[in-house]
Amino acid sequence: MESHRRLDLVIGLFVAGAALCAAFVALRAADVIGGGDGYVIRAQFDQIGGLPSRAPVKSAGVRVGRVEDIAFNDDDFVAEVTMRIDGEHLFPADSIFSIVSSNLLGGQYISISPGGAEENLEPGQLVVGNSAIVLEHLIGKFLFDKAGE
Repeated sequence: MESHRRLDLVIGLFVAGAALCAAFVALRAADVIGGGDGYVIRAQFDQIGGLPSRAPVKSAGVRVGRVEDIAFNDDDFVAEVTMRIDGEHLFPADSIFSIVSSNLLGGQYISISPGGAEENLEPGQLVVGNSAIVLEHLIGKFLFDKAGE
């Protein structure tokens, strides 16, 4: 009887440890924990479409950061997106920030097209980005233009 209890305890501890390891790996893969290094860049957009918080920030198709926060700027009446860029990636000061779609289902992310300036973006710097293209606006414009013909 004693050996069964000890075996049950060992198996229980093993299962609990495996569950904790799996939770840690899942949270780390989703960038919920860790990955706090890097620097913050803020970008203003007239229209962010369906850009979610925690959306990836990519350059050349490679993830170089993540969206940390999206807020409405009451002074300028624009959306202000705060991004954390991984510390090993430095971008020229004239880089272009755009919101683009990753697929036909509407997943969006921020794309950085590096510029040619010699100086780099400073941590906390505010840039103006290219707004998202909203499909409903394009369809409405197309239909309105066709109706006018």
